[in-house]
Amino acid sequence: MTQTMQKTVLPLELVTRELKTGPVSTRHYAELTTDFNPIHMDPEFAAGTSFGQPIIHGTMGLNLLVDTIEATFGNPAPELEIDVRFIRPVPVGTTIRSGGSLREAATGTYDVFVETAAGERAVEGTLRVVSPNASN
Repeated sequence: MTQTMQKTVLPLELVTRELKTGPVSTRHYAELTTDFNPIHMDPEFAAGTSFGQPIIHGTMGLNLLVDTIEATFGNPAPELEIDVRFIRPVPVGTTIRSGGSLREAATGTYDVFVETAAGERAVEGTLRVVSPNASN
């Protein structure tokens, strides 16, 4: 642990961000990422899958988490490490929110998440502030 880490006061909570997903935002995201998989775009196709309906791109939720990180730490952000896993798919039309809580101040470690309005986790993991005063 560096002396800089000891002097830096980390926020207890990350800034929460929220996004109401829908067919239009999903199409815009598909255009941005060039990922036109019919599981995201085609209700008829998606109805025949195990999901039964279109689901958002997993990285859409991850990008919301990046927005949370930027809103909390600024841009450019300090040096960070992030380790997440995708827990469950999110149906198009669902409101999602991202955030996190400081787990361990000594290591700069946060528990981070993306969840539905109902509290179901879609993405979860950890974020570690490696060098709080460094910028990219």
